[in-house]
Amino acid sequence: MKIGVVGDFHMTVGFRLAGLTDVYQVETPEDAIKVIEELDRREDIGLIIISEKLGDTLGDKLSKINTYIVEVPDKDGPIVRERDPIRELVRKAVGIELKK
Repeated sequence: MKIGVVGDFHMTVGFRLAGLTDVYQVETPEDAIKVIEELDRREDIGLIIISEKLGDTLGDKLSKINTYIVEVPDKDGPIVRERDPIRELVRKAVGIELKK
């Protein structure tokens, strides 16, 4: 399985330097969700990495994505928030529905 990365310039450069090839630089949340939906349709992509900032911006739109999504801090550092993305990822992996 491959890893897809969607993010800003700084994030994508880092992952390209790390050797990943399915890396997409986006400028707007609208562009990002289009790329994420396209990666979700690909059977060879098992994980999509996005920035926390992008994850917060896209919010509920990401709940429709079946591929696992991991949010990582961007160049400004981690976002302090009430929800725990790791907990959500584990719950999705084991099939537990999250209540909103």
